[in-house]
Amino acid sequence: MHQQLPSIGPIHGQLAAPVPPDRHELAEEMAWVHLYRAVRQPPGAAEVVKYLNSNPEARSRHEALYLIACETLHAKVLADEQSERTVAAFRAIFMTAPIHVLQLATALVVAIPRIFSGKSTVDPKASRPKAGASRAKARVDVLAKHPEVAEVITGFAASPSTAPVTPEAPAAPEAPASRGGQAA
Repeated sequence: MHQQLPSIGPIHGQLAAPVPPDRHELAEEMAWVHLYRAVRQPPGAAEVVKYLNSNPEARSRHEALYLIACETLHAKVLADEQSERTVAAFRAIFMTAPIHVLQLATALVVAIPRIFSGKSTVDPKASRPKAGASRAKARVDVLAKHPEVAEVITGFAASPSTAPVTPEAPAAPEAPASRGGQAA
């Protein structure tokens, strides 16, 4: 009376032989590996994101693929911005700096003879307004040289005991009589 025991797996170290994948499964696995590698490159990532954005069902099934593609595109944008900043820095260093150095050298070459000769061709104090003068006063002085403004200023500058002189307007011509009073 033998009793049959249920099978609980291999006995005494016997391992079940792995089932080799068929060609179809192997081809599909290789396609996914290729797709995940392609998604790491910006052009492939752009295509995958474009497709998955248009197909929400596929996007929900392949979230990891979508996230990797978006991450790749974001990294490309950051790399492009860094590249632009680097180019701008090199331009500033190698283009504008030499121009400023040349301008400084030219100014120095021009200034050295002036310094050692003791003569200054330009009087720096002449171009500056007086330290005590305000901007408004300087502007009034400039405007006072204009003939029309000078007339008005002299009118206001008269002594307080005399009334200021104001230019008189020409007399308006008489208006013709209204038509209502004339007989037709």
